[in-house]
Amino acid sequence: KLSRKMQVTNPTGLHARPTSELVRCAMRFKSAITLEANGRLCSAISIMDIMTADIRSGAEILVTAEGPDADHALDAIEKCLAEMEKKGL
Repeated sequence: KLSRKMQVTNPTGLHARPTSELVRCAMRFKSAITLEANGRLCSAISIMDIMTADIRSGAEILVTAEGPDADHALDAIEKCLAEMEKKGL
């Protein structure tokens, strides 16, 4: 089980399009991935969980991955969050 703090830098936070991108990224891994933000624990493969957490730009989130590819999953989630602004999401 690995955890890493990450920051949401996308100016619009995690609304529908960036959340969909994040979920697609998380679904590529066998590890169970969760996000903790605003006192809520969310499944990284649940659009509704993430959207209802109201994660805004600048928010610090704790991402946890547990499973055989946890290290790669955390790297990929971090990259996905960092690239959202570049993709215009």
